[in-house]
Amino acid sequence: MKMKNKIYRLFIGLFAFGSMISCNDDVGTVPGNDANPQATIYQYKPARPYNADNDVVIRVAANNKTVEAYYLVQKTSDMGSMDENAYMDYVVSNGTKIPDISGESTADITLTGLFGDYTITVVAVGNGTKTSAATTFSGLDWADVATGTYYFQAIANSAALFGGSTPTVLQVCTTIPTLYRFKDVFGAGYSMKINMLDITGSDEDGEYTFFRIPVAETPVTYSSYGTVSYRDVGYWQGSDAFVTDNGYESGMYDDYSCFVCIQYFVTAGNMGWGYDFFIPD
Repeated sequence: MKMKNKIYRLFIGLFAFGSMISCNDDVGTVPGNDANPQATIYQYKPARPYNADNDVVIRVAANNKTVEAYYLVQKTSDMGSMDENAYMDYVVSNGTKIPDISGESTADITLTGLFGDYTITVVAVGNGTKTSAATTFSGLDWADVATGTYYFQAIANSAALFGGSTPTVLQVCTTIPTLYRFKDVFGAGYSMKINMLDITGSDEDGEYTFFRIPVAETPVTYSSYGTVSYRDVGYWQGSDAFVTDNGYESGMYDDYSCFVCIQYFVTAGNMGWGYDFFIPD
């Protein structure tokens, strides 16, 4: 569909009217089967209202030889070159003691506001010795690209569900340059992420770059059907060809205007699909 026709439809329409991200199990020992203290680290996605882009839940599981444990969160680039024993002493001296760890035990720690690459180290202490375990977390950071307005036009009840249109900021991830988002487009903490592809198309309005829209939730509920979610048609149909070959593409022009081919759905099924739009100021 030509962008000009899409924009025409848009303004005619305007006139007419929240699991786990990973389970990074650092090598540990089953409680009770080792002479030394051991801690195992698990990493979980936090529930809302936390922001999974920059917040994470760490679960520490200790064996029965552990008397106490400490954790330290550091920018990976700031860690320096201490040897393992010296760094364990540093964590104990400069880190935070985990109050619920003593003997065979577990504790959950919620870390917030992490932007960039971090290493989380846990040191288990007991029986006159120390051991350490570590996991990493990469918090997404964003830079503004363009301010503008997002128009919800894909389905018949878009205005009732999402308000018709909303101001937003198109941002790019500073650590993943192919990842963009429409910040807080569905409300605070509910941004729409889009993944740019190395594929371009063109029409009479110019060249555009294809992008994908992964599955995500909105904060909106629909009647008794529950949470409204969204995705592009390719994810809906389980085939990339719907996006790249069958004319259901989403695209971003050089001026950052976007046409967004999107499907909205609930657990009971499809609510409809069509085109939303982002128009820069």
